[in-house]
This record gives sequence, C-alpha cells and structure tokens, in this order.
Amino acid sequence: MSTRLRARLLRSLITAAAGAMAFVLLGATPAAAHYVYQEGHLYRTNDLCVHERSEISHGDGGGYSRVDTSATTYVAPGGTFPCALALAKPPGHIASKVVVMAWNGSAWYVCAESSWLYNDYVGWQLILESWMHGHPWCGDGYYGTMGHGYVWNPATKDWKGGQLWSGHHWLPDHSLASAQAPAEVPAAGDEVGVLDASGAEVLDADGKPVTVVLGGAPEFGPSPAGDTVVSEDGTGVVEAPLHLTSELVTQ
Repeated sequence: MSTRLRARLLRSLITAAAGAMAFVLLGATPAAAHYVYQEGHLYRTNDLCVHERSEISHGDGGGYSRVDTSATTYVAPGGTFPCALALAKPPGHIASKVVVMAWNGSAWYVCAESSWLYNDYVGWQLILESWMHGHPWCGDGYYGTMGHGYVWNPATKDWKGGQLWSGHHWLPDHSLASAQAPAEVPAAGDEVGVLDASGAEVLDADGKPVTVVLGGAPEFGPSPAGDTVVSEDGTGVVEAPLHLTSELVTQ
C-alpha cells in the first residue's frame, strides 16, 4: 500500500471515529436521538471503582429504562490505569434499582420503580432493563431514569456507589415537540411527590401530598443468593419488572 493511500485511509478512519463520537454525544440530548443517557463513576479509589450508566428511551413506545452498574479496580503495577480492570464480585455484592420519574409540567415526580436486584453469579457488572409496555404509565410527558448502583466493599463493610440521573425524554416518543422541556434536574436526597396511573398527584388521607426521598443504598448488606437475586444465563443483563410507586406507598 502506498504512503498516500495509507494516509488517506487514516484520515478516513479518523473522520469516521469523530463522526461516531459526535453521534454518541448528541445521543445524550433529548432532541437528538431516541435515547438519552449519562454515565460516570460514583465512587473511585485505588481498590474499588463503581461506575454507573442511566438511560431513558422510547423502547416500544411506552418507555424503556436501563441501569448499568460496574465494579472495577486499578491495573497493576503502580495503578497507572485507574478503574480499568474488571473486579469480580461474589453473588449479592452488586445492587441496582430503577426509579422512573415523570414531569407533570411543574415538578418531577416518582412514577414507577423496580425492587432492589442483585447479582446471583460471580461477576463485575449488573445491567437492569425495565419497560413501561404500551403507554407511559403516568401519562404523556417528560420522563427520566434515576439509576441506583452500588457495590459492597468488604474492607469498609458498606455499600459504595450512588444515584445517577439519565436526563429527560418525551414519552410517547412521537410527541417530542409538543411540550416545554423541564428546566429542573432531580438529585439524590430530594423530597419529591408521587404520581398515579392517571398522572395525578397522590394524596394521603388528610389531602396532603405523599412524598418520597430520592436515592439511598440498600437497607441491608450483601444479599444472599436466592433473595431477590436474578440474572439471565449469567450474562448480568436482567429484566427488572416495574411497579407503580403510587401503589407501593398506599399499601
């Protein structure tokens, strides 16, 4: 191959890679693609790094949420490559949860959530996928995923990780341009209301709004195998059934 041809091929590859990166970056905005996500490290030390990716998308039209939780560590020797080596964890030592939030025009509310789920195999990653099949469960509007991801640290005997907001996406997907995008961003520790299946605010017996606090680690330590611990063929990708939060808080 001639030097000129090699140079032209290299420029083509660089251009293609730049285009692919631009697509990934654009995919993180609601107007640019059918999925929105954010990712990053929620905990980072020489021994343990906890990485999370939270996504909201149209899925089959009704809405799809995904949360990836990963455990990594530094590559020896010298720790020159932080968080680059997969760190296998025993069953029950990776915990994740999906919380689906909906914008009612003035504030973010919790719409639906999964249970806490744990790895039931030795592995470094747990991926949860949840669907609101058919139609968005709390009415048309902007939705987002508050992903929960934690890894048990045996050295400190506690959960390390946190929550990550996906960004927002209009659901159902075909109505993207029909509403004003919310300016607020929910955060872990916020006290927020709950919506029911009609998109109405849930009230208690005294007519006051029912609220929940976003975020928080699992209440207990590593879950033993068989205790709400699921996986699919050992791959680490599992379906996490959703439950309407309004039904959970009024039981």
